[in-house]
Amino acid sequence: MEQTTEEIIELTPRQKLVSNLVAGGFTLLCGIFLLLCGLGVFPLSIKAVALPSVLSAVGLALFSTALLNKNSVSMWLSWAFFVPAAISFVAAFTSLGYADLYPFYIAIPAIASLLTLPMTPRSWKSHLKVIAFFGSLAVLFMLNSLMGIGWNIVLPIILVLAGLIIIAVALGIALPRGRQNRE
Repeated sequence: MEQTTEEIIELTPRQKLVSNLVAGGFTLLCGIFLLLCGLGVFPLSIKAVALPSVLSAVGLALFSTALLNKNSVSMWLSWAFFVPAAISFVAAFTSLGYADLYPFYIAIPAIASLLTLPMTPRSWKSHLKVIAFFGSLAVLFMLNSLMGIGWNIVLPIILVLAGLIIIAVALGIALPRGRQNRE
């Protein structure tokens, strides 16, 4: 198994303050936006925009602090909030519903790893594994949700993929040990 060593850097009191102010600022802006929606200043249903707005505010706070503090974990987590926010906006304002869009939830780890990869180049193998695994699963589920291919086709393909992954992992674990045992 690949091991990466990322340097742990303690944040300075100034970095902590700036990060907290950024998080508070995005929370404040989200609250003001939702209040203006509730008052009718913006002609948007509070029911339609509340969840994606809060998710976006958290994502923006994490994204900003990730950039300020060069924190790859915060960067990864920001996308775990941005993707559901985008899905909620699309579901609220288009003809697509959650039944069409759920594969994007499955793709969250792939999307987050893809967009965090530039910040963590030493971990590229781990990111590529996550991208390949969750990305391929999401594509398979999209065959059903967005392309209308029946479960009678999609489910067997998913099971074939699962079997191949199990075999590959089993061989990956067993073969290096087998070589060591023979020597």
